[in-house]
Amino acid sequence: MKLFKKIFHIFKNQQIVFWTFLAMLILPNVLMFFTESTSTIVRVASIVLPLGLYWLAFTLSSKPGKVFWWLFFFVFVDAFQIVLLYLYGESPIAVDMFLNLTTTNPTETTELLSNLLPAVLFVIVLYVGGMVVAVLSILNKEVLPLPFRKFQRKIAYGIAAVGVVLVGVSYGVDKKFKLEDDIFPINGCYNLALSIDRATKTFNYDKNVKDFTYHATCTHSDSIPEVYVLVIGETARADNLGIYGYSRNTTPLLAAIGSDVVAYFDAITMSNTTHKSVPLLLTAVGSEDDFDGIYNQKGIVTAFKEAGYSTAFYSCQRRNHSIIDFLGCEAEEVVYLKDNLSMMAQLPDEALVGQLKKRLAKHKSGKLFVLLHCYGSHFNYYDRYERKGAFYTPDEIPSASNKYRDNMVNAYDNSIRHTDILLAGVINALKDVHIASALCYVSDHGEDIFDDSRQRFLHSSPIPTYYQLRVPFIMWASQEFKTTYPEKWQSIVANQKTPISTNRVTFHTMLDLGGVATPSFKADAAVSNSAFKQLPRRYVNDHDEYRPMDDCGLKDLDAEQFKAHHLQFP
Repeated sequence: MKLFKKIFHIFKNQQIVFWTFLAMLILPNVLMFFTESTSTIVRVASIVLPLGLYWLAFTLSSKPGKVFWWLFFFVFVDAFQIVLLYLYGESPIAVDMFLNLTTTNPTETTELLSNLLPAVLFVIVLYVGGMVVAVLSILNKEVLPLPFRKFQRKIAYGIAAVGVVLVGVSYGVDKKFKLEDDIFPINGCYNLALSIDRATKTFNYDKNVKDFTYHATCTHSDSIPEVYVLVIGETARADNLGIYGYSRNTTPLLAAIGSDVVAYFDAITMSNTTHKSVPLLLTAVGSEDDFDGIYNQKGIVTAFKEAGYSTAFYSCQRRNHSIIDFLGCEAEEVVYLKDNLSMMAQLPDEALVGQLKKRLAKHKSGKLFVLLHCYGSHFNYYDRYERKGAFYTPDEIPSASNKYRDNMVNAYDNSIRHTDILLAGVINALKDVHIASALCYVSDHGEDIFDDSRQRFLHSSPIPTYYQLRVPFIMWASQEFKTTYPEKWQSIVANQKTPISTNRVTFHTMLDLGGVATPSFKADAAVSNSAFKQLPRRYVNDHDEYRPMDDCGLKDLDAEQFKAHHLQFP
């Protein structure tokens, strides 16, 4: 009680409140001076210009608390920015970060927030405390003296003017500088506007694609029964799979299958976030130059359906009202395995095998395309498998910090072993039906697990890393498929060591396997086709621009990893 009275007495002074609020609002900018990789002049400008504008705003009222509430949006953005700096160590609030708020289910949110407690508690204490002080400021009989406000306004104009000059200089000396990209919170506001635009397009997706058609036909004989399965993994990075040379044998079942499993050694994703990468995998947009095409075309399920295939979509993820849901729900049979489970209930991906077997049991003739969507290795890793069956221990993760990295890697590797169980189960189910069949497994993106001095964790960061980009891309085909389409299998094997962009090749490879002919098909983007052509790899950045791999923010540490693993860069 004494402490509260002391604090109350301090903040009765409106001038102290004035300076306190000014410091609160400029705090993220000061932090970003040390975290961002932009030029020094840009980082100075990113402090001076916002400082001048905030300073000016607080001279508009005799009660600083009123201004603090007027600027509530910027208070929220500041708090969000500080949490993201704690998580990723750099970069302004990205468009993908705002979109993740709308597409992340409550289970994922709970798992993530529980491991961001230090940052979350800090911003709650700082900014909620600021709101309380703002209310006290409004209720306080004391006001800022008019001479004080006039004098501070003159200073604010001067600081803002210097900020404008620094922005002009930044444009002159830094060719990459953009006000909407590099000055916080302007960039945060700009990215929020972009995210609203994209969310609106997603909301209207079903209307926009209502009349879309692939004009697809099937070039394979009707008399040949076929099954093709595309498995979309989650957060699996190739470095932690035994068949990719990892020191741990995390994929014993796939390894036992032998040469029938073709793992593409140099596979890179074009996006490090699920809501972007998966649509790139499931449409032709990954091989095009305009990401906005994602909002105007249907997906791979529709292409197969138009070609006469029966289609099914089974998911171990929860519905999140993203484009992924729309693309999956184009199938004739749609099953979200967690629909009838409680919000926090977990279900291992192996449950997808049982669902697939039920469908295969009903497949007596004709052609079938199945899309499986895993929960894979999404954090919290130890929730992705039965703990009593953990192969690597200890796997408890008291908190997401470097001191528990060994435990985190154990849990992550356990989740990879369960992906191995899933894929082996799918392969064995396809073997049992004794017809022409093939499987493609690809992960949407990888993951940072405190791998180097940057101490990065998770994925979806505004600037990617090597660990988020290198993913597994695995092919398998039945003996019946190899006998019927030997040239396709030969191409699959021949292209195994070719550097690929997974989001470019997946859609076209699956269409090629199934003999699906459409004007959208590109033979040079299908690894199963003799016309396949290697092209320079690109990354789709936060503003949906297709950028060369050496111009997407990767650091020297990332280039070193590409070199150490003998992967093509750029």
